[in-house]
Amino acid sequence: MAQSVAPRSVVPIREVVIPDGGDVRYAITMTVNGVPFEVGLDTGSTGLRLLPRAVRNARVEAGEQPERYSYTSGVLLQGGRTMARVRLGAAAGIVAIHAIERASCVQAKPDCPASRIPLQAYGLMGSGRPRAGFPAIVGIRLQEGRIPNPMAALGVRRWIVHLPQRGQGDGLLVLNPDARDTAGFVSIRPGAGSSGTVGSCLMALAPPPARICGLTLLDTGAPGLTVRGAKVPSNWAPQLPARIAFVPEAAGSAPALTFRSGDRAHGAHAAFMPDRHLTRPEISAGTLPFYAFDVLFDGDHQTIAVRPNRNAGPAVRPAAGAMQQR
Repeated sequence: MAQSVAPRSVVPIREVVIPDGGDVRYAITMTVNGVPFEVGLDTGSTGLRLLPRAVRNARVEAGEQPERYSYTSGVLLQGGRTMARVRLGAAAGIVAIHAIERASCVQAKPDCPASRIPLQAYGLMGSGRPRAGFPAIVGIRLQEGRIPNPMAALGVRRWIVHLPQRGQGDGLLVLNPDARDTAGFVSIRPGAGSSGTVGSCLMALAPPPARICGLTLLDTGAPGLTVRGAKVPSNWAPQLPARIAFVPEAAGSAPALTFRSGDRAHGAHAAFMPDRHLTRPEISAGTLPFYAFDVLFDGDHQTIAVRPNRNAGPAVRPAAGAMQQR
């Protein structure tokens, strides 16, 4: 049961570059049982999950209910479900967490990042690099789960993710934003039957015309575009201009962003994976949309809205004239 609404507060979001591979991740500070941790921020998953070293440091009780959770990378986390006192900014409460005991791989991906190093050197979101990544991860996707998004238990009804531009300092996570914070956001249509996704179309801006439309996940935990259920478009090539256009909730111009395909620094490298079992494509847009837009997540109404990121640069930017303010 959710507690009373927490006061508005702002938490810095820090850019972290994983050594060797160069992948970028984003982190916030959360306190568990009075102990602060750097926690990976993941809008593509649910739940607060702690590696054994974080469980020990925070003196978290062992979970009596078995818990397992896997990611698209193939990493499988196993342990137990338990409760702990958690603070994020000015929000605090008793939260269900995953006390991890083992990190391995799902059967279909035996070479996942967790297979490369022992657990004591493994970090969440660390791409399998020794001593990289974080001792904990917090998934804040709008989706149910046995280990849920902790925002409701903390009294947070809405939150804004404002990612920093690459190499330009901290971003912001705004908890329970006020009317000034939420001015200018445009709601985008939720994906039918898939919690935490929205409708969008991906297209290369080169002839011949072609676009891929489907359920789309905005995922700060996964740099790179992944398109399942579609072949590589004939007009898709590195360094060509491309666009993602979201389906607006109300009539009006569609919020859209432009970028150059293959721009790894901004998560625009793409993988297309045909899948005959899917009735329509599924798009993981990764971090890319966050460089063009601030994203407002509404936990009460299970909706997502966007607004141009005021720091957007020329590499990834809102499409000219694509936003209708209201």
